[in-house]
Amino acid sequence: MPIIFTPARIIFTVICLLCTSAALAFFIIMQEKEQDGHWPWPVNGVLINQYSQATQVWDDDHRFYTIPAHTRSGNELDVDHAFEPASRRWCKIGPHTVTLKTDGYFKNCPCFALDAGRACIQF
Repeated sequence: MPIIFTPARIIFTVICLLCTSAALAFFIIMQEKEQDGHWPWPVNGVLINQYSQATQVWDDDHRFYTIPAHTRSGNELDVDHAFEPASRRWCKIGPHTVTLKTDGYFKNCPCFALDAGRACIQF
């Protein structure tokens, strides 16, 4: 009697299922981005505000709003840009998590923009 479920076949099947699941998740995320131009959670921007004051943020849907001191933006909002009080610059967050430290500077800011809603400055 032939052996149908060899370890190699099981591993190959699991790898194929994982690859298919990853491709499907990527397709769904890209479809969501295509519909409204924004990244859906969990690939949207997040701000953790450890600073002593509220900080101003900007996104395409809600424009300007603030994240209170010692809080974090929720999953329902996509933070696109955040204001760095110490340098008075705007950080373009993209699909990253950025922390506004207690000294008023960002940790992990991928790039800075000239203003809210603008593209990154490239040198």
